[in-house]
Amino acid sequence: MDAYAVALGRPVINGTKAKLHGQAVELLAQGLPEAWLCDRAREMAGRGWTDLVRHAEKSSAPIAPAAPGRSQPGLPEWCGQCGEGSPAARLNPRFRTLGELGSGEKCTACHPDVVTR
Repeated sequence: MDAYAVALGRPVINGTKAKLHGQAVELLAQGLPEAWLCDRAREMAGRGWTDLVRHAEKSSAPIAPAAPGRSQPGLPEWCGQCGEGSPAARLNPRFRTLGELGSGEKCTACHPDVVTR
């Protein structure tokens, strides 16, 4: 969302913000890297587009392969319990919380700010 707003040069309208957030969670859960999605969001803002799923599906930008067994270098393995069980937490430490997805207390089992690497 931040990448889109910065590229847009103004705050994102609430309806668009909710749509893009939901789409980002969905795409992260499917295993797309956060950095790659941020780049796609920046492209969209410059073109006036608001559908991240559609843009990601049509993108020809290469996706750097992730290291096997790890979602990001140095990121602890996801416990599978936090983040409301959403696979997005496997790839994005911001979702490794004990409350509603992306909010609440950091997971003591796998959040990188809590767990010693």
